[in-house]
Amino acid sequence: MRADWLPGLTDAGRRALVDYGVSLVVDLRPDREHEDDGVDPLPVPVVRQGMDPCPLPAAWDWHSMREAYLALADHYRAELAQALTLLGDADPPAAVHCAGGRDRTGIACGMALWLAGVEPDVIAADHALSDENWAPRNDAWLAAAPDEQERERRRRILEPPGRTLADVLEEIERTEGIRNRLVAAGADETALDRLVTRLRGEA
Repeated sequence: MRADWLPGLTDAGRRALVDYGVSLVVDLRPDREHEDDGVDPLPVPVVRQGMDPCPLPAAWDWHSMREAYLALADHYRAELAQALTLLGDADPPAAVHCAGGRDRTGIACGMALWLAGVEPDVIAADHALSDENWAPRNDAWLAAAPDEQERERRRRILEPPGRTLADVLEEIERTEGIRNRLVAAGADETALDRLVTRLRGEA
């Protein structure tokens, strides 16, 4: 399951997570993000594979989603490889999240869907669901920006993704191969195969 900030679930949401049978949560946020959660730990096992956009100018300044995604996918190859390995090794269902469920999580899930043979336009459509989910919060997030420069950065982040994720995945596939990249970065091939089988509904 692709999710946004799971530590922010209500008590009812936490019970639903357990009742649904989630065996593992993979958290793609770095330490500096989860240390500020200020909430009780989730009632299921959590493994962190932090992907921090701050050290990457392309990902933090966000001149475009394409540049940001390519930078994240390149710099955090090992974290993405381990995240997909963990999801493949976990007893289903498992969940993966970051802060908003769109960017870091979107890249990880987009790679998994690509490996499962999902059409790029379908991946793009799934990715766009995050913008629908977060739309009610956008105005407040913009209003909370400390200055106009940060507000402009946030406006760039909120621009609709269109086919950006699919285009990024196609570029990685064309130049290197998504599976090749993940395996070279330490992904377990058996776990990837298991994840693909589940996503295809064959297990």
